[in-house]
Amino acid sequence: MLSLATIRKRWASFLGTFVALGLGVTILTMTALVLTSAEPEVPRRYAATQVVVQSPGVDQSDGTFTPSKPWSQQRTAELLRALGGVPGVAKAVPDRAFYAQTVIDGKPVADPGSELRGHAWSSAAFGPEQLASGSAPTGDRQVVVDASLGLAPGSAVTLLTAAGPASYTVSGTVASPSFYVSDTAAEALAPGARVIGLVTAPGADVSAVAAAATAAVGGDGKVLHGDALAELEARSAEKTRWIGMQILIAMAGLTAFVSIFVVASTFAFAIVQRRREFGLLRTIGATPRQIKRMMYAESLGVGLAAGLTGVVLGALLAPALGSLMVEGGLEPAGFTVRFQALPLLGSFALGLVVAMLGVWSASRRAARIAPLEALREATVEHRPMTRGRWIAGGVFTVLGLGLVVVAADSESDSMINNALYAAMALIVGLTLFAPAVIPLIVRAVWWPLAGLRGATSMVARESSLTAVRRTASTAAPVLVTVGLAVLIAGLFQMKATGYALEETVKQEATSVVTPQGTPGLSDAAVAAVPGGASLLPTQLYAGGTDHVGAVGMSDTAFRKARTRMTVSSGSLDDLKGDNTMVVKASTASWLGWTTGRSVPVTFEDGRTVDVRVVAEITDNSSTSSVLLTTGTVRAHDPSALTSVVYTAGTTSASTLAPLGAQSLSTAEYASRTNSEDDDLVRIFLIILIGMSLGYTCLAIANTLLMATAERAADFAVLRLSGATRRQVLRIVAAESALAVGIGTTLGLLIAVVTLVGIRSGLSSQLGTNVNLNLPWSTMALTIGVCLLLALAASVLPARMALRRTGARVAA
Repeated sequence: MLSLATIRKRWASFLGTFVALGLGVTILTMTALVLTSAEPEVPRRYAATQVVVQSPGVDQSDGTFTPSKPWSQQRTAELLRALGGVPGVAKAVPDRAFYAQTVIDGKPVADPGSELRGHAWSSAAFGPEQLASGSAPTGDRQVVVDASLGLAPGSAVTLLTAAGPASYTVSGTVASPSFYVSDTAAEALAPGARVIGLVTAPGADVSAVAAAATAAVGGDGKVLHGDALAELEARSAEKTRWIGMQILIAMAGLTAFVSIFVVASTFAFAIVQRRREFGLLRTIGATPRQIKRMMYAESLGVGLAAGLTGVVLGALLAPALGSLMVEGGLEPAGFTVRFQALPLLGSFALGLVVAMLGVWSASRRAARIAPLEALREATVEHRPMTRGRWIAGGVFTVLGLGLVVVAADSESDSMINNALYAAMALIVGLTLFAPAVIPLIVRAVWWPLAGLRGATSMVARESSLTAVRRTASTAAPVLVTVGLAVLIAGLFQMKATGYALEETVKQEATSVVTPQGTPGLSDAAVAAVPGGASLLPTQLYAGGTDHVGAVGMSDTAFRKARTRMTVSSGSLDDLKGDNTMVVKASTASWLGWTTGRSVPVTFEDGRTVDVRVVAEITDNSSTSSVLLTTGTVRAHDPSALTSVVYTAGTTSASTLAPLGAQSLSTAEYASRTNSEDDDLVRIFLIILIGMSLGYTCLAIANTLLMATAERAADFAVLRLSGATRRQVLRIVAAESALAVGIGTTLGLLIAVVTLVGIRSGLSSQLGTNVNLNLPWSTMALTIGVCLLLALAASVLPARMALRRTGARVAA
């Protein structure tokens, strides 16, 4: 009962906690519902296929989402014969996929991204795909296109493939974005196959067909049917879904962290304000355990109300979050949020846990208040730093610095999350150390101002030094806001410019030709850049489930890059012709490849070829594990696309536009991040910065409102001492500005320390110097918002308090 009475009496003090917990549970509920609804789906192309055979999968522990190992033409033909003889199978059809895109009015249209939309007409049976008009393709230059393009059967169309633009005749149209060519033409464009669909006869027993297909394939494939068909989801879609999950998990983690931070900060400051109250309770016989129980009951009451509110709001807003995920490309079209009881109950329970964790430390301090505290009139803090606070601060600071080292050595995909973990640990550590650091900062700031006339600055300084915990409670949320916002924006800016500059530095380029409206550059686009240096990426399968990324280097690219390579063994001069490769030292050690040895390697066309290792280079010589010639890559990967071409000259826009390319200066290329992953990362950063800024601004306002509301007596004393109303307001504003300055300083320290570590790691990974460019605009906006909010949350309540004390002062 006492706890409920306290909540009713001090509702303003608990308002910030209620809003923080309610917002936290809302976000947790939304993310939990979306996460549990985000499951792989059977691709639309296989909607009518009940049994499918997929080529052997490969190891996915490296996080590259590499597709399964393809079958060769010969092996595909053998499997088709074996599977075609399975009882209940009407026809076995290979699914050959290749890059294709139409060129209309001189420009490529409908960028397919990472999706391969070119297929053989026989695979239209998987849908089944129905002709909207015209007929099936029969000749090598006939194609069935999407009806929405507005092309009638018999009309000419330019189809852009990895080789370049080619003229085709439209034989028919379908109601899908796919392009269908004859089986012969598809086999030339995509020799390797990863999927064989089994068209079952009417009335066939699907389970029996699947069992017989498994026996026919043996260990050279995996038979999928029923729910397992969802495994056919493209690796690119799986990667997109994974990035979306990382965003949601980061949202949930940051929500829990900041919620605990806000609740703990609010209750810790409330303990300072309620010392006399707790002292009176101890005087009338309350035990430390009863004080603790009262604090927990207060937090539980607020947590219950906030949890219920958050669950309801989260359930209502979850569909909107799902729609945003679809619009941002983080979930496939048609994704819907499914309402389930477990995520709702789990979010509510987690909200209560957050409330209990937030009050844990404050309840321990409240229980230690002695009965004599009831006799104190002044709230001078004689010991703001306890032994436990020193120890905990040291542990979290050391942990944070250790995590900075871990983040610097992390792979690209996990670097941002690891950096956030490091920042969180450092934030907790410096927040615990704040009462010890604040006096030093206050004296350092006011030392140059010692000669100022008037008592305003002196009172503001002494007030900040006397009420160290109040200053620390105000500075802590600013520390979180500035630290996280600057760190996240700085990480994004550093990664974007770092990776973009990597090859421009190595290739000594003055301009870069990049895709425009296409997922990559065709051979025709590369050939249009005279003297250009290009890289043609592909994937090599080294046996078993091992695979490794490789690039085919043009002669110009290799000639310029080799000057920066350190050779451990062999000779770079031998990288020429077909079936030769240069390997990084770590890759050679992992796969057991040695210089001079020919090793069997499976390419994207499914063929296994002996490739000779002509040289081994150090790991910092190249970001690619294996270097090949472009001729080798193109001979085995007809759909490979070049990402960029580096050149010292310029190429006219009229030449590049029909080929889906554009020319940029190196500065423009470094600043532009138009790839799919970068767009997703940008969404990730906006969400995290917005959340941290919103949460901690709430904490700033709540803390200052509580502090100012309790200082009416202090303001009355100042007025009785001769201070004018304007002077009192200036003192309050100076204290708030000082607290924001302290939080900004500590937050920037955390961000810069973490960014310096990440910069060192990126420079080592890329083999080039990555500049530490601080996000000045984000920094200015964040600090400005914190300062304006702090001034509003302190000066406005102070003006109201001064009006109430006016009559008392006059008397």
